[in-house]
Amino acid sequence: MCARPKEILYRSDKIRLTAAEIREGGTSVRVISESEYSIQNDQGTRSGSVSLPTRDDVGYSGSFPVLNLAYNLALHDLRVNRTAEGLLKAGAAWDSVWTRDIAYAAMLGADLADPVSTRLSLKSRVRDGIILQDTGTGGGWPVSTDRVVWALGAWMSYLVSGGADWLEFCIDVIKRTLAQDAVVLRCTPLVPGETSFLDWRNQSYPSGMTPAEIGSSFAFSTNVLHCSCRRVLGYMLREAGRADEAKVYEKQADDLAQEIEKVFWMPRAGRYGMFCTNDGVLDTRADSLGTALAVLCGIAKEQGLRSVRMLPRSPYGTPVFAPYKRDVKEAYHNRAIWPFVEAFVMLAHAKEKDAQGVEFSMVSLLRAALVNGSNKENLHAQNGRADTTLQNSDSQLWSAAGMLSFFYRCLLGLQFENDKIVFNPCIPNSVGGEHRFTNLRIRDMVLNVTLRGSGTVVESITAENMKIDGGIPQDARGTFDVFITMASSSEVDEKKAFFPLRAREALCEPEWEVSPPRVLQWTPVQGANSYRVYANGMLLRTTRKNSLHPLLTHRTYSRTFRVQAIGASGVSSPGRAHEYVAPGARCILFPRRIGERAEYNVENNQAWLDTRPCTGYLVYESTETSSGVYSIRFSYCNASASLRDGDTCALRELCVDGVPVGVISFPHNTEVNNWSDYTLTASIPVKLSKGVHTFSLRYSPICRNGNGEVNQCMVRHLELTRLH
Repeated sequence: MCARPKEILYRSDKIRLTAAEIREGGTSVRVISESEYSIQNDQGTRSGSVSLPTRDDVGYSGSFPVLNLAYNLALHDLRVNRTAEGLLKAGAAWDSVWTRDIAYAAMLGADLADPVSTRLSLKSRVRDGIILQDTGTGGGWPVSTDRVVWALGAWMSYLVSGGADWLEFCIDVIKRTLAQDAVVLRCTPLVPGETSFLDWRNQSYPSGMTPAEIGSSFAFSTNVLHCSCRRVLGYMLREAGRADEAKVYEKQADDLAQEIEKVFWMPRAGRYGMFCTNDGVLDTRADSLGTALAVLCGIAKEQGLRSVRMLPRSPYGTPVFAPYKRDVKEAYHNRAIWPFVEAFVMLAHAKEKDAQGVEFSMVSLLRAALVNGSNKENLHAQNGRADTTLQNSDSQLWSAAGMLSFFYRCLLGLQFENDKIVFNPCIPNSVGGEHRFTNLRIRDMVLNVTLRGSGTVVESITAENMKIDGGIPQDARGTFDVFITMASSSEVDEKKAFFPLRAREALCEPEWEVSPPRVLQWTPVQGANSYRVYANGMLLRTTRKNSLHPLLTHRTYSRTFRVQAIGASGVSSPGRAHEYVAPGARCILFPRRIGERAEYNVENNQAWLDTRPCTGYLVYESTETSSGVYSIRFSYCNASASLRDGDTCALRELCVDGVPVGVISFPHNTEVNNWSDYTLTASIPVKLSKGVHTFSLRYSPICRNGNGEVNQCMVRHLELTRLH
């Protein structure tokens, strides 16, 4: 049964999809066969072809030639990324495996399409029993802390392929990784660190935020991953018969889920915010990946459908965040659609049985791959093109896996529940018909599945040689032919009609002006009709003016202020922090000696720190304090690599009177080798008693960074500020 080639399946003001063609603007892609296509645009016509599945691959064929081609293109791109060692690199433009890329790809479909390479790739991202963090803002971990997504990919690998040895390996790796995080990150219970995969800070974070401030902020998506990681570890421990241990991590997951809802959920907007500054101000932009993961991982419960439907869209798909940054015109993360994120959004719609939402994302994925003849890394959200982004790649691994997720997770609706394989298809009416899957290998069974119809309700499911009672047991052995018939309906539920919100530009962030003492004043923002002023994370006042006289008493030692602009088009990101420090509430201490035995003198009030034992210890001047809570931070420079990537964020233990009180991060703060550019670390609070105290920095084993060898920075003075 084949659909009529010219039958229109989907139409918008930009895109038209038929069973054998996709058109947008002046470009059309015509399907010639399941492996051949032609692309016609203003530059002419070119033909393309992809390799067909082998007998060892999971096969797909169905009523729609455009789907047959898209599936085979995704498998083709997956093969392109397989190295001679059997690993899956991140894309044609990337020559290595990345932690987040392989983990997200495994969750989406790579583990079903190529379980052996997926597991090998996951294993390659473990060093000394700990998950490797990809490079990121300020030198990676602990500014970037999304490496725990590895656990979700590893769990999917276990569900698909089993293996007691793999399970025990994963349990040990995840426990070690979380233990290292706990020492350095001071979970409260939110976990600090930047947004998952959005690691070009100028593309996504407010212009005034330094890598140190980003590393001490709390990202919605990353906290969802940490919550899900702990839940997955609980599943693994129960699977291994260690229920008492499982309860510990399940409790951590529950506590973190409650905190995520408390901090990031915005009831009036009906969705989650993007990140929270270290002083508690929420950036209200929508994070598409974080929202989708919150729905899929069960954090967004009764508000799941609402939150995913409230994500702003472009005509070409779902931008990774919105509103866009107004002052950044280039597209990479800003103003961009990433197909793997679109795939997770699609799966979130599917979980909520929202076939119209699935259809929107399906068309976005099909268009992105077929118009370019490859599963590209990203696309410009405002024109749909791949060649107008700052950086791109053909055959991007997680993009190809995202395409496969439509077939495995939406059409087939394959899920794992209570030691069984279940099918919960979510099939848009536009692609209702017959869909056939062959050679689907899960543990010791092979499934051949024929699916007919559309919708979200299964009318009947049968299997030859097996009685299906709520699903197929995961320990079943053999080859089984499964037949699924959907209770199709041509009617559209008006209550579920999908009217996407349009993605727009955000207002610019307010900038502080020089003002008299005890007066806050900022530059007026074009398009703003009022401003929210925050003090230490609490809303102080909403005002139409661009100045404010905050109430400061004799007990106000210090306060941190931020301003957000509010206009008809929404709210800006929180502006940079502005500190008020009362006279006498802050003192500056200078480095005194380097080394346990003063091996090196301090020159010009600055000290070079690296991992050699003789420079691993820096003592500062002593000072007398009153009893109270103080914040401590350092003036420093780390020019080991670029501000936006790398893995050489430096770490040192802070000691008060020789006793460790926390770990200080010294992220890259400038461009490589620019060792004259100083900034401030994030601060940590310390309770001090009345008396004289000595402060020091030292290198210890817990200060091992992502690089493992280069761990260096220049440091100057220490700021000690009374909080209360």
